[in-house]
Parts: sequence; structure tokens; C-alpha cells
Amino acid sequence: MELVSISLNVQSTLGESRYEARFNNGLNVLNAPNSWGKSTLLQGLVYALGLEGAFSASRRSPLGPALTNVIETTRGRGSVIESHITLTVRNGGGRYLRVRRWGVSQDLQTTLVHVWMAQSEEGLETARRRDMFVREANATTSEVGFHRLLEEYVGWTLPSVPNFAGGETRLYFEILFPLFFIEQKFGWSGVAPRVPTHYGVKEPLRRGVEFVLGLSTLETLRQREALRQEDIEIARSWQAAIGRAVGSASTEGFRIVGGSATPVVSSQRVTLILEASVDGEWVPLDAAMGRWRNDLALLSAVPQTAGERTSRSRVDLANAEAAVNKAGAIVRNLQEQLEFAQADQDAAATRRAQIENDKQRLQDVTKLRAIGGEFELPLIAEGRCPTCEQSVDNRDVATQYVSTIEDNIALLNAERVTLNSLQAAAKERADDIRVRLTSAESELASARDHVRLLRDELIGPSAAPSIADVQQRLKLETLLRDSERATSVVETVEEELDELATRLEDLRRRRRALDSSPMMAADVARLSTFRQSFTSQLRAYGLRSLSPNDVTIDDRTLLPVDDGFELSFDVSMGMSASDTIRTKWAYHTALMEAAREHSGSHHLGILVLDEPRQQETNRTSLASFLERLRDNSSATQIIYATSEDSALLSSLLSAIPHTSIPSFGPHLLDI
Repeated sequence: MELVSISLNVQSTLGESRYEARFNNGLNVLNAPNSWGKSTLLQGLVYALGLEGAFSASRRSPLGPALTNVIETTRGRGSVIESHITLTVRNGGGRYLRVRRWGVSQDLQTTLVHVWMAQSEEGLETARRRDMFVREANATTSEVGFHRLLEEYVGWTLPSVPNFAGGETRLYFEILFPLFFIEQKFGWSGVAPRVPTHYGVKEPLRRGVEFVLGLSTLETLRQREALRQEDIEIARSWQAAIGRAVGSASTEGFRIVGGSATPVVSSQRVTLILEASVDGEWVPLDAAMGRWRNDLALLSAVPQTAGERTSRSRVDLANAEAAVNKAGAIVRNLQEQLEFAQADQDAAATRRAQIENDKQRLQDVTKLRAIGGEFELPLIAEGRCPTCEQSVDNRDVATQYVSTIEDNIALLNAERVTLNSLQAAAKERADDIRVRLTSAESELASARDHVRLLRDELIGPSAAPSIADVQQRLKLETLLRDSERATSVVETVEEELDELATRLEDLRRRRRALDSSPMMAADVARLSTFRQSFTSQLRAYGLRSLSPNDVTIDDRTLLPVDDGFELSFDVSMGMSASDTIRTKWAYHTALMEAAREHSGSHHLGILVLDEPRQQETNRTSLASFLERLRDNSSATQIIYATSEDSALLSSLLSAIPHTSIPSFGPHLLDI
């Protein structure tokens, strides 16, 4: 993208104030004294594009008072009634875009922008106006979102990158813009570009530089994120399958043993086993089904009347009554165990809450100490702890050592870990008891029904069919049907788990291959260009605090490093402020040169420098920097705003082709 022109218009109580400037290819220099309005002009450029989020998380307007509140003119001070900025740009395809946004308006919101597009600058005058929005949700995705249009206009497809919430976030234009624009207030602080972090993107600077240089690491990152999402989907499907098997077994009064609650590969798979409770003991369902089929065959082979089996019915009644007593005892025992397990859970939860409160109090005390506050130590004499307010006896501790607040916090953290384990174990135990209790209650109900039927049979007609036999046959048939249904579900789940285990094995193989793959040759070449340009500039600019040959760009963080340490940490170790500025010059310019040299890169084609001589770097360094900008001006548009002495700047620029941006009068805006 190339800047064509910008105009700032202010309607105040004194009349209309206006400033216009045109930009050309190559180096554009704005030389004006401090407080003239250079930063106001450049912030107007940022504001017109809706990119103020690149430099602040605040929703307040970044425009100065001359565009929002009070304007200083040669006629005095006036109140701003309305203001707007109009920016015209041209893309690589020669298509023109004009955008107008209001700083103050009586009728329009500042998030509204008017947009015109045409194949020529003259065509913008008759082009149809489109109303769009910025700085609102969906500005990057909506059909009327300006940043969606801007992304298409410069020919980019911004990728999604990992965020701190565990998902993905778009690599917003605002994250990239500080790589092309160094603003005056905070842009020159530190060595690395100051990129926004309020969008929640992990390592936003690294992601931005990767995109600008066109590194394949972003594609690798997307592949790794896709594998992570596939891993999550496998885990979700695995747990759902296990849940279906457990639910089916529980519904029929059975239980599942074996298997794994979390996904495993085929070699680690353990088959799910269905178990049924028979006479109070859990046995494999296959064995239980064999017994039930034998019992059913015996009952069906020799049908008896009630009179014929009277003696047997009396024995069965005694056994059934004993079974009721036994099942009742088992149920009561399991209910007590469940109450104990639930009590253990509740106790662990209660103690954990107490620990959290105690820890918070200790942290509050630590905070008070850090800011010079005091807490009431005399309370100990009253028999109360000043932190937790519990009663304290008069005995000394055996070691004669009183733990510090930090020791107590560490102890509470350790206790919380233990309580978490206890709570999880208690929950697991309670869940197991519930399954057993459900089965025991079912057996108790069945035993009671059997007792009732046997009693009815003993007092009923002797010639009638045996009710107990009929009921037992029905019970066995029901058990066999339920068993077949549960077995069918588990077999289906087993097939699904086999497929998921195979998918997991393939996923892990692909992840290992991705992790072990070497850096692509194209990436090596791009980083080499970036690194060589950066180091050569440091030498040319006269870096003094460190040896330029020892400073390079780290492959992983893409930040300047010296002997493996980021330069941002070296500032406190003797790196001068002027050297910080030299390093900043070199970093942004090297990024621009590396992106220009390799196809597939995504540099905006603009480099804006607001007051690049922040720390009075010497004239020799500044001259070298201007020479470097001249070398790049044929392929990049550079906006250079400075309050440098005009005579000195003229001598430095005498042999450098450039465009002077007008800076007449005492202020940027005047009547």
C-alpha cells in the first residue's frame, strides 16, 4: 500500500482550519519544531485506518485536542465543533481507496467511516460512497467491516493463531501495524517493536514477524493447532463412547470394569468387561449368562404344579427370606459406605475452602507488608492469630521455629494438592458404591418379589401352575435379553474405541514428524537475510554498548539477542539509550529489506518513523541511517517526521532524493 494524500479538517468556533499534504514514492520528510503537530498528523493517518488499537487498549480517541477539544490558531483558542480526517491510498494493483473518519461529529459516531474506491484518483470524486465501521465487533469479518475491506485491498489473508484461551484468534491488522509504524510516545522504548497484547494472541510479536517475512512456521503452527484440535476431538469421542457403555450397563444393573477413561493407542488398550452381580458377587457377564441359560433350560424342561413342588417351595421360601435379609444387609452397608464417601468429599471440599480463605489472608498480609503496612501483632497476646483469627494456646512449638508467611502459603498449597487427590478418590469411590448399590437394590427387590410369590403359591390351589417357576422363567428371560442388549452396546463401543486408538496412534506419529521436521530452506534464507541486514546496520550505525558482531536475531523468538540473552534485558546492564534507538532502526529496516527481497512476504510497503532521533544519536549514525533509507526508498515509501535542526537536516539530505512535507506556520492546523 502507498499513501497518496491526507487532509485534516476542523470546524471550530473560530472558523474552519485545514491541513493537506501529498506523499510521493520513496522518502518523505516532515521537518517541524516540537509541538507543531507532527504526531497529530501521523496519528490522524492511524486513526483514519481505524488502527489506534495497535498502540493502546483504550477506547479513547488517540487524536490530540486540536482535533477533539480545543484548537490553537493565530486568531486564538477555539472550541472544536466537528473534525474529520480524509486519507487516500493506492495499492499494488493501482486501485485507489479513500477513507474519511470523524474525530468529533454532532451527528455521526466515530466508529463510522465513509469509503470510496476507484481505478484513478480522479475517479474517487464520482465513486459511490460506502458506509462501513471500525473498532467494533466483526470489523474484520462483516461485509461492512472496514478492516475486512482493508485486508482484501492489500491482498492479504490474515491467519488464525493460538490465543491464551486455548483456541485461535485472528492475527489482527493492529498486531502487524507497529512493525511498519514507530510512534513517538512509546514506540522508541525498548529494543523490540511494541506490539499490542490485549488481543490475547500468544507471542504476538513473533507471529507478526513470521507473517511479514512469510515464514512457513505459521503453516506449521496451523498444522500443530489442527493436530491439537483433533486430539481434543478424539478425547471427546472416547469419553462419549465410554459413557454410552457405562450408561447401558448401569441401566441394566451391570457394571463395566477395565478399559481406560482417557484415550490410549492400540497397544495399550484394555478390553471393556461387563460384570453382573450374582448372589451378591460380581462375575463376568458371559459366565452369568451361562448360568441363567442353564437355569432357564431346567425350568422349561420339567414344568410343575404348585402342589407337586410344595416341599420344594417351602425350602425355596426359607432360602428366599434369607436372601432378602442378606440383600437388605448389603444395601444398608452400601448406603452407609456411600454416606461416608460423600462425607469425605464434603469434608475435603470444606477444608479446601478454608485453605483458600487462609491463603488469601496470608497473601493480604504479604501485600500489606510489601507496601509498608502493618498488621496487629498484639492480637497474639489476646489468644487470636492475626491472620486466620483462630484461637492460639500458650505453648511453644517443639522446634522453637515459627513458620514464615511464605512457609505457610507453601504448606497450604501442598495441602490443597493432597485434598484434591483425596476429593477425587472419594468421588471415584462414591461412584463405584452407587453402581453396586443400584445392583444390590435391584436384587433386594427381586428377592422380595420372589418371597411374595412363594407365599402366594403355598396358599393357592395345588393344581395351578407354579407361580414361582413362571416368575423365575420371566426373570431369567429378562436378564438374558438385558445382557444381550448391553453386550451389543459394549461391542459397538469396543469397535469405536479400536478406531479411535488407531487414529490416536496416527495423530501422535504425525505430531512427532512435525516436531522433528527441520526448518525449511526458504525460512533459513529469509531469516539469514533478516539477520545479515540487521547486523550490518548495527555496524554502520556505530553500536557501542555491545559488539555488533555478537548481536543477532534469535531463530525462535525473532528478537535481537546478545550471547543468547534478549537485548531488552541488557538495557539495565549498560546498553545506552542511543544504542537502543540504533537497534530499533536496524530491526525495522532489516525486516523491511528481508520482506522485500523474498517473494511471499507481507510487508505493507510503508515505514513511518515519528521522531527517530529520540535519544540524540550522533550525526554520523543519523547520516548512516538516512543513507540506508535512501537505498530502500525505491521500493518502500518512508515517512520520516523529525524536529531536527533544519540546517543540519538539509545538509544530511542534500544528496538524498526526498519529498518535503509542508510544515508552515506555528501549528499544523490554522484558520
